[in-house]
Amino acid sequence: MNCRPLLKPFKLYSQRLIVFGLLSAMFGCVGVKTNGPSANELSTISKAAIGEPSLKTLPTSQTDEQGVSDPEETLPNAELDAELLEALLIADLASYQQKWGQASEKAYSAAVKTRDFRLARLASLYAMRDKDYSSAIGSAKLWRELQANSGDAQITLVLAFLGSGDAESAMAIFAERRGDKLIDEHIKEVGGILVRQDNQSSALDVATRYVNEFPDSAQVALSAAYVAQTFKDDDLTGLWLEKALAARPGWGLAAQMKSNLLLRKGEVEERRVYIEDFIKEYPAANAMRVSFAAELAKKEDFDKALEQMQIVIANDVKNVGALSYAAALAEQLKQTDLADKYYRKAIVLDPANDEARWALARRAIQSEDYARAELHYQKIVSEGSYFRAQLQVANMRYHTKGLKGAIDTLRALDPKTEAEYVDRATARHYLLLQDRMYDEAYSAINETLAFLPDNVELVYARALVAAELNDVSTAEDDLRSIIGKFPEHANALNALGYTLADQTDRYVEAKNLILKALSLRPNDAHILDSMGWVYYRLKDYDQAVEFLQRAYDKTPEVEVAAHLGEVLWEKGETERAKTVWKEAFEKDNENPLLKKTIDRYGIVLSLPN
Repeated sequence: MNCRPLLKPFKLYSQRLIVFGLLSAMFGCVGVKTNGPSANELSTISKAAIGEPSLKTLPTSQTDEQGVSDPEETLPNAELDAELLEALLIADLASYQQKWGQASEKAYSAAVKTRDFRLARLASLYAMRDKDYSSAIGSAKLWRELQANSGDAQITLVLAFLGSGDAESAMAIFAERRGDKLIDEHIKEVGGILVRQDNQSSALDVATRYVNEFPDSAQVALSAAYVAQTFKDDDLTGLWLEKALAARPGWGLAAQMKSNLLLRKGEVEERRVYIEDFIKEYPAANAMRVSFAAELAKKEDFDKALEQMQIVIANDVKNVGALSYAAALAEQLKQTDLADKYYRKAIVLDPANDEARWALARRAIQSEDYARAELHYQKIVSEGSYFRAQLQVANMRYHTKGLKGAIDTLRALDPKTEAEYVDRATARHYLLLQDRMYDEAYSAINETLAFLPDNVELVYARALVAAELNDVSTAEDDLRSIIGKFPEHANALNALGYTLADQTDRYVEAKNLILKALSLRPNDAHILDSMGWVYYRLKDYDQAVEFLQRAYDKTPEVEVAAHLGEVLWEKGETERAKTVWKEAFEKDNENPLLKKTIDRYGIVLSLPN
């Protein structure tokens, strides 16, 4: 185990240091632990004594990565006697057990004896975790005394004062921290601390004091409103937002917060009127105009939403976000040339804009221009997106160079993580399925499962191909293993239910599985299709048609059409069945399920001239 001691050796050369080192090794380095706070887990803005450790040291030129002063001569000259060693070990073990009060008490006693600011810091942090603000105040005062220039000590002390409800003392420390800073800069730090308080009363008390002290500062009023909003005090939020807007009329950020407040209060119409009036009075208020566009888009008024975004772009020609949003709206309106224009402009302004490249690739795929889509994917090189983009390149090459070209592309990839290995394996698997090479797909997925036998995604993929091979036993074993671990895995429930309905006579069991899947995802077209199919197998044709029609309306896929047509035929609606089959045949005349179905009923279909 690589373990760096929190405490550098005191200036003592005796055998007791060796004992301390051995004990440190046994107990895992005093002060450094996996479930308790460490010296670098200090932060200036966080909730007081809740959740993760409250503070995180900000390293400076005088500190190393552990937040401990480097020059050894700055450390106290203290002897590590039995009493001190006992206090250190008890504090360490208590923190392991999350007995923060005991840990704080022992660390504080050691800090008093050694005059070591690091122990005072630990005592403060432990006390904050225990929400013992009185003890935290004492420890933090000692820490500040021993490390007078420490901003972290100041912040810890102010957090402790706030937690204890002593807003007056907190204000005094805030005043120290302000120094000669402008109030607008200072209040942002104050607000960042206040919104992370558990003590709402103290936080709002301090915010009120600042608003009263600086009545003409829009920034103070806005920061105070943000604090009030955090604590869901709508009255104070509204009051202080009005003060901010009075001090700085047309301030988009304050107006945006006011519109959000109206929405949270359920005053939807008032919000709409407010936004419209605001952008009329302040045409350059881009943030509010974007909000107005979003409201219009929610109502599916995409034309007007796009008009608003075009005004935003005219106001700010380099606004990449606005360009991307406008492009998406243009896509919705099927103004494809305009969408492409905006996406391309966004890339010119921001060459690392992978989202726009994904969109352009998607647009190319929609027009079946796979070569152009590949060009866009090839330009996606950021660390987080490159591998996914190359998987898409393989898909494009399936269309332009065939299965071998796609598989060769996947083989050339170098996965770095388990997720990437799985993604590559499943991509290869589904490419093979597209060519209906079921045996090869089964073998390919098993190759990766040999190394990752518990990967749910791979097990699920194998189950699907096993079902295609009519290997019901393997498919059922795999799917039940997934359901055993994840009882609400809707895809596994649906796949097992459909397999049992399609390839066995266990219809009631299949129906129960699909019913559970449908309860989890009631609008999923594939689950609706399965439910329709199980009703068909149960000879309940009316229910079967109802579910299959719903599935087909949501996702007019060829397989769903094959099912729907078959049920309609058996129900006696032969002409309607032929119509459904014909639509599907024109989409994919090579689909094996569709061909098998219409052949069984002696139907001959041909593609239109």
